[in-house]
Amino acid sequence: MSEITELLSTSAAGAKGSLDEVFNRLHGELKILARSRIGAAPDQTLTATSLVHEVYLKLIGAQHLDLVSKQHFFACAASAMRQILVDSARAASARKRGGDLQFVTLTGANLDEDGVDTNADMLALDQVLQELERVEPGLMELVQLRFFAGLSMDDIAQLTDRSERSLHRDWSCAKAFLGARLAD
Repeated sequence: MSEITELLSTSAAGAKGSLDEVFNRLHGELKILARSRIGAAPDQTLTATSLVHEVYLKLIGAQHLDLVSKQHFFACAASAMRQILVDSARAASARKRGGDLQFVTLTGANLDEDGVDTNADMLALDQVLQELERVEPGLMELVQLRFFAGLSMDDIAQLTDRSERSLHRDWSCAKAFLGARLAD
């Protein structure tokens, strides 16, 4: 049993500080993951460090969190990152539309080099992922583990007790679904 798995077991048993230690040991990996997620959906108000801290607060505050392995920890962290990024995009989008009762100019908008609203992209992705979850929950979980957690197919296979071959087939289906829905 790895050190991380042991710490997660003691955390599940109620030992105080075990989950803190897991975060301390995996902070670098979480920050790399957060940096890649923010790069995929740039949001000027959210940094990799702040995203990791938000994930920490979300997981520490969770009731009945039984993490059993490093992969399971990253799966939960990915889910938390997705929620935080979507909430941030919603808040930024609401602010741009007068939600905070301040005038926002075009230069204050979160536009990429092509003039596309990157907050809207994250919101559109979340909406498509919610639709995918209603249609095929397993595919949505796979997308979340690959995209938000950055897990390899090998890690996902171990986490979900499925073969890599079936995961690759599902990954192709999920990409096709997302591509078709996001192209609309």
